Amino acid sequence: MNNGFRRPLPGTGLQFFDARSAVDSLEAGAWDRMPFGARIHAENIVRKAPPTQLAEYLRELIHRRRERDIP
Repeated sequence: MNNGFRRPLPGTGLQFFDARSAVDSLEAGAWDRMPFGARIHAENIVRKAPPTQLAEYLRELIHRRRERDIP
């Protein structure tokens, strides 16, 4: 599990995975340009991808490439 973008949910004891921050850390404003389906996929990647491959997988989504398989 990737804990790099795990954030506390204010006012609760819960946490969430901040996919927007993960995507925008690679390219400013990229989250707003991504289609809704890609955003959902990005959240899953942030949650489950190995930290060493997280940036590569997210760049595939940001640039709408299909050069590698994303688990």
